[in-house]
Amino acid sequence: MTKWLLLVVCLGIACQDVTSAAVNHQRKSANNLAHSMKVIYEWKHIDFDFGSDERRDAAIKSGEFDHTKNYPFDVDRWRDKTFVTIERNNGVPSSLNVVTNKKGKGGPLLRPYPDWSFAKYEDCSGIVSAFKIAVDKFDRLWVLDSGLVNNNQPMCSPKLLTFDLKTSKLVKQVEIPHNIAVNATTGMGELVSLAVQAIDRTNTMVYIADEKGEGLIMYQNSDDSFHRLTSNTFDYDPRYTKLTVAGESFTVKNGIYGIALSPVTNNLYYSPLLSHGLYYVDTEQFSNPQYEENNVQYEGSQDILNTQSFGKVVSKNGVLFLGLVGNSGIACVNEHQVLQRESFDVVAQNEETLQMIVSMKIMENLPQSGRINDPEGNEYMLALSNRMQKIINNDFNFNDVNFRILGANVDDLMRNTRCGRYHNQNAGNQNADNQNADNQNANNQNADNQNANKQNGNRQNDNRQNDNKQNGNRQNDNKQNGNRQNDNKQNGNRQNGNKQNDNKQNGNRQNDNKRNGNRQNDNQNNQNDNNRNDNQVHHSSKLH
Repeated sequence: MTKWLLLVVCLGIACQDVTSAAVNHQRKSANNLAHSMKVIYEWKHIDFDFGSDERRDAAIKSGEFDHTKNYPFDVDRWRDKTFVTIERNNGVPSSLNVVTNKKGKGGPLLRPYPDWSFAKYEDCSGIVSAFKIAVDKFDRLWVLDSGLVNNNQPMCSPKLLTFDLKTSKLVKQVEIPHNIAVNATTGMGELVSLAVQAIDRTNTMVYIADEKGEGLIMYQNSDDSFHRLTSNTFDYDPRYTKLTVAGESFTVKNGIYGIALSPVTNNLYYSPLLSHGLYYVDTEQFSNPQYEENNVQYEGSQDILNTQSFGKVVSKNGVLFLGLVGNSGIACVNEHQVLQRESFDVVAQNEETLQMIVSMKIMENLPQSGRINDPEGNEYMLALSNRMQKIINNDFNFNDVNFRILGANVDDLMRNTRCGRYHNQNAGNQNADNQNADNQNANNQNADNQNANKQNGNRQNDNRQNDNKQNGNRQNDNKQNGNRQNDNKQNGNRQNGNKQNDNKQNGNRQNDNKRNGNRQNDNQNNQNDNNRNDNQVHHSSKLH
């Protein structure tokens, strides 16, 4: 596990915030930051594919559908399906949906997933409010249903649902016990985020954030067990209850919100929404059934950011991305570096399109959209912005674009930042060249070693053959003792020839030694070059 250092809070001008670090970072211009994320879908308001105009009109008349009450909060993708969740309010016909190819006046129409039957929740058999979702590597869709309507009215018990994406069938549904779902002291609870750790189909852990009850819930799929953790790192910071987005402010009191699991270290990263901190917990602690809650180690820093953060996600190479609230942007930090302000960088920033990044997901399969053109197999990111400040203040202008799903290649986002090395040989950035040089030098060294081994083997074979020839010559000499004078002449000739051959062999050995010396010098030079490259990469990660 990668251990990050727990920092002392930075004070005064000695610390640079994430934004100023990016502005002063000459390698990535403001123009590039503004266009790092490309819009894939956008909506002025949310609308649905009801099947017919008559069905839609009836839904509007009955109050089942009110386009002014539909706000997206999560996005994910599997193959050709893009999932969007809508927090359940009065006027929301379906909470879990997929984006269709049909267009409405507000944008692409949504269709309930898997069908309309799951949109009905009055008897609690369907999905009430699918606040957050996650797709795992076994083609399963995990759905966290808060059970709340209008954000605070309990309608049904919260639950976890699992769908087989290949068949769109519900394979499991588990209610979250009340004593787990709420804070035992305050009686409050609102389950808002989840992260899935799928080791295999049975051994799967799900981590759930409770923002109102300020707790972290763990679910083990193998035995349907739940556990609740508490920590002061889950609590909101009263200094930061005011959030400002694009000049518009609002006040809330929410604890732990955005969570993200690293596929590299198994660290679970999190922060309270009302905080400038970033924390993590090593989930390997929970693999021991005998772990004690009081001994769980939480690490991180209280004031490492200059603003609140929302959505979070970690790439396969261990780079954490997080949505910045006050900066309308996305920051990154490599989890292999020391957790400090100087390790962060900004990869995207746009005051118009990136207002409140509430969700980010990373995947390797390409979206079926002409707006992103990446080589297959590369990671790409989806992000959802929903202008939450206008949700809280209830001052949407539905003639404006309010909701967006944006995307970008992950390597492109990290290019010319301090968050890590890049693997695109055609990108033309120095870090990728350094890595390719490292690989090439390693290959050259391996090839040299193999060639040296082959040559040594050839020399040994040559020596054996020469020994055999010499033994044969001695036997022939003994047989030819009858004619000693001729033998002596022949032996003299042989000795002269052998001396010449020995001299040639000695010369060859000297040449071989010279070549070996040259290879050693080449290897030493390659190693020195690598050290210089590593030093260049290290120095480039420092603040300018």
